[in-house]
Amino acid sequence: MAYGRIQHAHEERGDDAYFTPREAVVSLIRLEADHLPKVILEPACGDGAIVLPLREAGFRVVASDLNEWGCPDSYSGVDFLRTHGLTAVPGVVTNPPYKLARCFVVRALQVAPYVAMLLRLPFLEGTGRFEWFQRQPPARVWVSSRRLPMMHRQGWEGPRSTSKVAHAWFVWDAAWIGETVVRWFDWKEGANVSQGAEVGREDVAPSPEADA
Repeated sequence: MAYGRIQHAHEERGDDAYFTPREAVVSLIRLEADHLPKVILEPACGDGAIVLPLREAGFRVVASDLNEWGCPDSYSGVDFLRTHGLTAVPGVVTNPPYKLARCFVVRALQVAPYVAMLLRLPFLEGTGRFEWFQRQPPARVWVSSRRLPMMHRQGWEGPRSTSKVAHAWFVWDAAWIGETVVRWFDWKEGANVSQGAEVGREDVAPSPEADA
């Protein structure tokens, strides 16, 4: 994708604020317990939907976003796709704006050996992503067999319902050797992860400094 097209789409990112249901994050913590780094960057933190469950489970999360949505202890005005000089981090976990999903994955893989993205299942499709997936295949794809609770757009005041779109956690892991593994999960089976629970492998802490 040409950089000019990335710029044009990224200027509209504020129209793509759909915050992650807690159940999806709790499921990721359970499913990736042996792989999640202790220190994580969440570059599209929104209101903290991913950040807070991770912190409650004992992870250190450096949170940032282009906009200010109310996430505690976060940095606003940070454009993940355009920010230069990002310090390498152990892991990136986020639910990116879907129209920028591939851009977010590419950028995340430049700064972290472990990347987990909550994406629509159709992200697996597309001739435009075929060759890219050959070069950058995920290690694991966790498909939510039960539709996640609806990710309503920020400010939505209408009726609440379950999602009509299938989602999955896509995980890229530099430590993984072998073919992509596809597994299924039911988010209703995930128990709450309590604060101070044992978490993944030990890693160095990233610097929160970002050269905007």
